[in-house]
Amino acid sequence: MEELINKFIQELPRRETTKETYLKALREFAKWLKGGSPEELTTNDIIQYKDFLLSKNLSPTSLSTYLTSVRRLYDYLFSKGLVTENPAKRVRGSSRPKRHLRAPLTIDEMKALLNVIDSSSPVGLRDTAMINLMVRCGLSEIEIVRANIGDIKVKGGKQVIFVQGKSKDKKDEYVKLTPETQEVIERYLEYRGATREDEPLIWGVGNRAKGERVTTRAIRERVNYYLKFAGIKRKGITPYSLRHTAALLAIEGGAAISEVKKMLRHKTVDSTLVYFEEAKELKKKR
Repeated sequence: MEELINKFIQELPRRETTKETYLKALREFAKWLKGGSPEELTTNDIIQYKDFLLSKNLSPTSLSTYLTSVRRLYDYLFSKGLVTENPAKRVRGSSRPKRHLRAPLTIDEMKALLNVIDSSSPVGLRDTAMINLMVRCGLSEIEIVRANIGDIKVKGGKQVIFVQGKSKDKKDEYVKLTPETQEVIERYLEYRGATREDEPLIWGVGNRAKGERVTTRAIRERVNYYLKFAGIKRKGITPYSLRHTAALLAIEGGAAISEVKKMLRHKTVDSTLVYFEEAKELKKKR
């Protein structure tokens, strides 16, 4: 089974990050098979595998990824004449939730979050820049980790930052920097004395991490610290809430669907429309 999976992955015309995701998912499938042959499975067997995945309490996105990898494997087996049909073809993952599981911050909460950060200290100045990128521009944790100083450029007369998100292998998308974010980043870089374009935009802190690229774990810990310090940490409020907040702030500021879609780097407009529906509901509650 391992040899079969490796051959499939080698011939898969996808990015390396996608290949790694499929490899991980298919190894889980191989474990479930317990030495059995995938050529002998029926649709009912794949449904049983789906039930097994559901028992692991995977997110809808992860469940879909695991089942997609199995479908692609069977497409490969069919192309090689090893199976006569794809038993996983009609077995789909759970539908995505129509509403986000994480809640956004209100405008007052966003202000409270930023106000509790002591931006006069080196760490506080860094954290202010980092959190502004999340809550005002919608950057994800991994995009901040991968950001370099040279990714900040001028496009159409506006300062933007080129980003490399999850499952991406290059920085071919960009986000406009708000004036507030631009100002605090300039102060942070001036304090650092940063000059090289290939330097990480956001450094780690501490004796071991100073000068090194910040980690997603460190970002999460700092954001949770400030959420608790500001008294706004509660169920549904997580570091990912900052990205939701950026979207809803943009909508409240009059941004068009196309603008919010571009800011969040959504592939389909349906993902963006969820935010507009949530914005309507929040407006009714006020």
